[in-house]
Parts: sequence; C-alpha cells; structure tokens
Amino acid sequence: MLRSVRPRCYACEASLEYACLKASECANVRAMATDTHRTLSTDAEISAYLHRSRMAILDVLRDGAATSTQIAARLGVHPANLTRHIRVLEEAGLVALVEKRDTGRNLEKYYAATARRFRVAPETSTLTAPHKIALTFARSELSAALVRLPDETTDPVTALVLRANVTPEMAKVFVEELAGLAERFSAADRGDGQAYQLVLAMYPGAVDTNDERQQIRLAARMETQR
Repeated sequence: MLRSVRPRCYACEASLEYACLKASECANVRAMATDTHRTLSTDAEISAYLHRSRMAILDVLRDGAATSTQIAARLGVHPANLTRHIRVLEEAGLVALVEKRDTGRNLEKYYAATARRFRVAPETSTLTAPHKIALTFARSELSAALVRLPDETTDPVTALVLRANVTPEMAKVFVEELAGLAERFSAADRGDGQAYQLVLAMYPGAVDTNDERQQIRLAARMETQR
C-alpha cells in the first residue's frame, strides 16, 4: 500500500497518523461527495462551472475521487488539456484536492467534487454581468463543438447570425417561439437516433454594420447558407 506524502486528510485538514491511502475509502471524502446539491451564486463559481469541459470533469468525479490522468482517460483527452480546467474548478471551490500519493515515479493528486449536483442561481447584486451568463454557456457549447467536429462531415451544420430592429413586445414573442422550438427538439429525442446539438440565443445589442470586418463575417455566414 502506498503512503501519502503528508500526514493529514486533504478533504478536511484533519491531522492523522497517516493521510488517507485511498481517497474513495476516506469518510471525509464520502461525506463531501454526498452533499447532494450546491448552489453557485458568485461570479467565480458560475464562470468556473459554465464550461463544457469543466462540467464533463465534474460529471466524471460524481463516481468518486480521481487523478487528472484518470479523468482524461474517461473523457478521451490528454491530461495536459485538463490542467487549467481543474485548477479553475479548485480555485472556485467546485473540486478539492483530497489525496496525494507518491508512487516513487511521480506524485499523483486525487480530486473530488464538492457536491454531486450544482445549481446556478446568481445573486444579481453581486455579479458584474449576470445577463451574460447564458451567452457564456452558449459560447462554451460552440467552442466544444469546434473541437469535437471533424474537418469533413456529411451531416448538416447550420449557423444563422441575424440582426433586426424589433419592438420589445415582438422580442418576447420570438423568445417564446425559441423556447417552443427547444421543447420540440427535446421531445424528438429517441434512443435509436443520431446525436445533435441545438444552441439558441437571442440578445439585445446593435451590430455596427459600418465595421468592414463584421460585414465580412456576416457575408461569409450568409454564403454558407446558400
């Protein structure tokens, strides 16, 4: 059995004769993992959580403490790709270092999620830009799609970027229609189907059409739809 390098439990800082030799057997780690829900309300917590890669890491850690190498193996990525994401989660308090093992060749660090489920409930008085939370998550989804999608595919990929001047009342109507489309998309889910992602967003803000670079981007998007 491997001995941890420091005589304490990393889950609660309790002084022990030996630090926990197996994170999954540590009562303190188990107690941490059984915190069913945790509400995220601060900028740091929400920014750390609303990222596809970091949500995937937390999903893996539902099954118990793991090293970055073990997490990477579950996600099919290189461990180096997770280093920054784990650090962000740890700094925000969503994961915690619960054990270190000296294998003789390297130092293995085991991380555990501080809850099994997380709920985003921002306190608007403490957030610098609460209205950007949804767009932050949408951006994360699209960034992950760019990484996952192959350079060549026969499956349809559709992107529409539109601008219109409408009344607030009409804007509410469009939001309701987008919500209806999202419900129909979810209702169409079936086990023998093919996986698709749908990202919908509607937000206020004028596009400066005098910006030549913006015109080029919009024109390029329009060409892809023809």
